[in-house]
Amino acid sequence: MKAFVLLLSAMLGVNSASAKTNSAESASTKLKGADKCLINALEQATPEQTVGELRQSCADKAPTLFKQRVELEKQASKNPFAIIPHKPNFVLPASVTSINQEPYIGTPVGSKLDNVEIKFQVSLKYLFTQDLIFKDLDLQFAFTTTSWWQAYNSDISAPFRETNYEPEVILNYHHAWSLLGLPVEQTTLSFNHQSNGQTGQLSRSWNRVILGFAFAPADNVLWGIRTWYRLPENDKKTALDPAGDDNPDIEKYMGYGEIGGLWSISDKNSLEFMLRNNLRSDNNRGAIQLGWSFPINDRIQGYIEYFNGYGESLIYYNHHAHRLGIGFKLTNWL
Repeated sequence: MKAFVLLLSAMLGVNSASAKTNSAESASTKLKGADKCLINALEQATPEQTVGELRQSCADKAPTLFKQRVELEKQASKNPFAIIPHKPNFVLPASVTSINQEPYIGTPVGSKLDNVEIKFQVSLKYLFTQDLIFKDLDLQFAFTTTSWWQAYNSDISAPFRETNYEPEVILNYHHAWSLLGLPVEQTTLSFNHQSNGQTGQLSRSWNRVILGFAFAPADNVLWGIRTWYRLPENDKKTALDPAGDDNPDIEKYMGYGEIGGLWSISDKNSLEFMLRNNLRSDNNRGAIQLGWSFPINDRIQGYIEYFNGYGESLIYYNHHAHRLGIGFKLTNWL
């Protein structure tokens, strides 16, 4: 726990001046844009229009943070040396979790795992085709890898305890439309494969078709719903059958969808959440994840993440875990 205190103090204290400077510069840039819009509006205003009406008009024309991300991704796709972030990219050097030794019994690590480890995620995507079939429909390829690394466990040679690999093929429609009165900013349909790359008793994987909707009710708010259908697999003929289903009961723990959201409080200072539930009255199971990102410098954010529930990783899909981690985030949702 001392690692958390020291790391948090360094992140919040030493870098506070840099963060304030970057926030001020960002605010200045936004102010210049707003002033330019207001000046243009004043030049074209009628005698009956008030300053308040003109300011509101400029505010209405400003793109949301979500739309700004879409435009930046399109610009980056033209750069042959750029790969676009997909999900957040982060590293949590201090991560305390409730380790379950049971899946590893009979393996080289046995019951020697520590509850302090490093968690990190690398998530990238490539815009393969824009305006496929019709305008604003894009075809994307994405790949996410999330690892739990026993970096401080020298007794067993600091192994990677678990790594989840998640390639996706995504149809992304980013034209606004209305769903039951709610303004949808983005609609996605994807084929998703997720595996931990293991064999034998440690092997876990599943294939899904995922439908997602993203909503941006305010400039600094983004929330979304994802629902999925798991593609069926054959049952195992034996316990170690490589061709059979490694986790036939995964939906009892992971459910059929999730809801998540992000609130950007200020420049690079945001709160986020994820909720998941199997929607069963008997043996109800789910998960909650909370995150706080705060500015350190112009490119890096501090990040604190808390998880409680089932399915943080594939190896623990049926194990209730809780974890608290602190570290750095390189890219965010917005």
